[in-house]
Amino acid sequence: MKRSILAVLLAAGLPLSASADHSWGNYHWARTSSSFDLTVINSTTSDWDPYVTQAIGDWSQSSKLNMVEDPNGDTSSKARRRCAAPDGMVLICNLDYGNTGWLGIAGISLDPQGHIMTGYTKLNDTYFAQSYYNNVDWKQSVTCQELGHDVGLGHQDEDFNNVSLKTCMDYQDPPWPYPNSHDMQQLDTIYGHLDSYDSYVSSGSGGGGGGDCNSPPGKGCNKAGIGWENSNTGWGMSMGRRGQHETFIRIDPQGIRHITHVTWAKGH
Repeated sequence: MKRSILAVLLAAGLPLSASADHSWGNYHWARTSSSFDLTVINSTTSDWDPYVTQAIGDWSQSSKLNMVEDPNGDTSSKARRRCAAPDGMVLICNLDYGNTGWLGIAGISLDPQGHIMTGYTKLNDTYFAQSYYNNVDWKQSVTCQELGHDVGLGHQDEDFNNVSLKTCMDYQDPPWPYPNSHDMQQLDTIYGHLDSYDSYVSSGSGGGGGGDCNSPPGKGCNKAGIGWENSNTGWGMSMGRRGQHETFIRIDPQGIRHITHVTWAKGH
């Protein structure tokens, strides 16, 4: 059974030290060679094309990973709302997803061996249409960060008040549009081994089960805004809260498990 993993990280204002060890759990794509190609299907509208192409090129500077852009993604609003990636690929979409509290989401689905089998990124035009976010740095930074999550990277820092680490994997305002050398070192670590990969045929439900929430400063993320196909099903049952951290689990009608890790803003 395929498992979808959903991690939601808010701009919580909690000080975290920068580190080159910033993988997103142990999630990674299986590979049997020293470097590998990963197809990124671009289903964004034309105004997002330059940002997607730039981010794909930036991440492809890794010695382990080469992102290959497929520019022929379905740009219909229905397809972009669902944003369900085919097996073995990443899909990136944009749409006016509404006042959810998030700028972008990155989601991954895992096969029975625990390897990433699909990934997706959603970019929320509701916020990017606002003058504050409608600029090159914000658009490039969020595109870069969410694609970084799709290959197993976490944030280097989640405090907007800390000194900039000059990477898109850092919460900062103003944002930084590109990855840095620590990101490349982390990719070397994540993909520094070879996998014996057993082929797996999915149930056909595709991606879109959830992901990392890149929230605007001071916004946070709405439960109702994130769920299977971005519906209002919510995050499910709490498995317990410790301080500002809480984990939820939801099982959809197909039996796919969605696990949500939340870092709450102070006062929530």
